[in-house]
Parts: sequence; C-alpha cells; structure tokens
Amino acid sequence: MSSISVADGCFTLFNIFHTDGPEGQRVLFDQWRSLPPANVQPGLVSGNFHRGFDGLSVVNYAQWESKEAYDAFLSERATQGRLGSALDVSRLDTIPCEVVHTWDPTPRIALDEPLFTVVIVVRSAPGDQAQVLKEMTHDPEELATTPGYVSHAVHRGLTGEHVVKYAQWRDEESFRAFLSRPQEPSPLDALGVEVQLYFGEIEYIRERS
Repeated sequence: MSSISVADGCFTLFNIFHTDGPEGQRVLFDQWRSLPPANVQPGLVSGNFHRGFDGLSVVNYAQWESKEAYDAFLSERATQGRLGSALDVSRLDTIPCEVVHTWDPTPRIALDEPLFTVVIVVRSAPGDQAQVLKEMTHDPEELATTPGYVSHAVHRGLTGEHVVKYAQWRDEESFRAFLSRPQEPSPLDALGVEVQLYFGEIEYIRERS
C-alpha cells in the first residue's frame, strides 16, 4: 500500500505512458512486474502503476526520497535499457511534482481496494500556475457528502507549467453522476488552460518489502 501526504516530502512523478493499445499496456506491466521490490533501488519509495481504461495509457505515480535519488536511478545502465524497451511500445510524458494539498483522509493506494482513479493534468502558462493551484486546492464542502467520493491530492509541477490532481472514487458511476450535476463556471476557463483526464485503476505497486 502507498499513501500520499504533504508531510512525507516525496519527490513525486507522474509518468504517463501512451500506447497504441492494450498489448502495449501488457508489455509494460510484464516489464515492471519483473523488477525487484522498491527497497532494492536506493531512494525509491514506491511505484504505483495504473492501467488506463481507454486501453491506451498507463500512469505510474512514482515516489522518491529525493530528486537526487531519482537522477541516480535514471543514470543507471539497466534503467536506460528498460526505458528504451518501454519506449518501443509507448510514448512517455513525465511531470515532476510536489504534493501541496490533500483531502482528509489522505489518499491511500492499495491493490485490495482498486478505486476508480482520475488523474487530472492541467497545463497553463507558468505565470498562471499560482491561480490554478488556488482553484484546485479549494475543496467544496459538498465533497464530504458526495456519494462515492474517497479522496484526492493536488500536486504542483516543478517546471511551473502543471498542476495535477490525483482523485479517487468508489466507482465510475459516482464520478459520472458528480460531473452531471449543475456546476458554476470555473475561473480556470478564463486562463485558457489545457486539461487532460486519465481514468484508470491501480494494477501493480512496486513497494518496499
């Protein structure tokens, strides 16, 4: 099981793999399942791999003790080889982040409770990131009584261009019902942000044994 907390201070990455279809997803998961536990890799806290319901994406929510530990991992020859194999069947977008806000209770990622996961990636001009963060860290009171809602965490992209929300729901029906409710226009609309949504479910966790 993994947890998401501001207090943990993890260097966090959303590694989003785009594949041509379910076969590409399968190849990626086969590769990751062959890796040893996280404690074998210095500085790795956990890797949380979500299979996209669209059949075209895999989101790895990766937690590291520090950026230095992650950079050392990237420089290893074995890592370069595995990354090359992964890129044979996918295209990769990486968003380095820090956790800046969580719901109470904070999110837990567990294989025995595969929740409907929504990863919302908002890209804006660097000068607008603070405004995007302000809006995305404002939690409406009605969330506490929204059927099916579990938790979320908001992340600030370290390049200044992204804000990413990792949200958990009991099931897709609850999420769709929430979206169908009348809602006020978002202040983000005026900023001209780019929004991408990824729907999936946790399938594999590389954690410390």
